[in-house]
Amino acid sequence: MTIKEYEKLIREQITNVIKTIIAKNKTLNISAKSRAGAEISNWLEAAFVKATQSHKYLIDSEAAPKGNTKNPWDARCYFKLNEHKEDIWIDFKAFKLSAIDSNPDIGTPNKVIKFIEEGGFYLLYVHVYYEEYNNGLKFISSNNEMVKSYFLKDISDTFRRTPTNQLQVNISVKPTYRTREEFIELLMKKINEGLIRQLEKA
Repeated sequence: MTIKEYEKLIREQITNVIKTIIAKNKTLNISAKSRAGAEISNWLEAAFVKATQSHKYLIDSEAAPKGNTKNPWDARCYFKLNEHKEDIWIDFKAFKLSAIDSNPDIGTPNKVIKFIEEGGFYLLYVHVYYEEYNNGLKFISSNNEMVKSYFLKDISDTFRRTPTNQLQVNISVKPTYRTREEFIELLMKKINEGLIRQLEKA
C-alpha cells in the first residue's frame, strides 16, 4: 500500500462514518435561524465517538472536552492498520446553505506545527451542510456531496494566513493532493506571505 492509498483509506473510513451518521439523522432539533455550526459540531463529535466504538480501523475515539473552545481538535481517533497506529485529528465544519461561498478560519498554523513536532500529521476537515427545517435543521448536499473531507496537507493552495494568525480558505474550492514535504514547504510560504502583508500594512 502506498502512502497515497493509506491516506485515502483513512479519509474514506472517517467520511463513511459521518455519512452513515447523517443518513440515520437527516434532521436535528437544533435551531438554524442563526449560526448553528458549533452545536452541530458538538453533536457530530458525540455521534462519531459512539459510531466508532467497534470500528475495524478507527479506535480510541474521543470528543473535545466540553467547554474548551480552544481545543485543537473537535474529535480525535487513532487509525490502526496491522500494528501501526496513526493519530488523527478531526475538525468538523457545518455550513448553512446561504454561506456556501464563505471563507472561514480553519485554525492557527501554530497548532499544526505543534502537532507535527509531536509526531502527528493528519488533520482532517469534515464539511457538512444544512438548512432551516421546521423548528430545527436538516442536512443537505452541496455539489452532490453530503460530506466533504480533506486533509489539511491537501488544502487548496488558495489558502492564506490572516493578520490574526488564522489559516483561511474558501469552502467551495477543491483540495489538491500533495506530499508531507510539499505541504510543509507551502505552509511556510503562506506564513511568510502573511507576515509580509502584515508588516506592509503596519
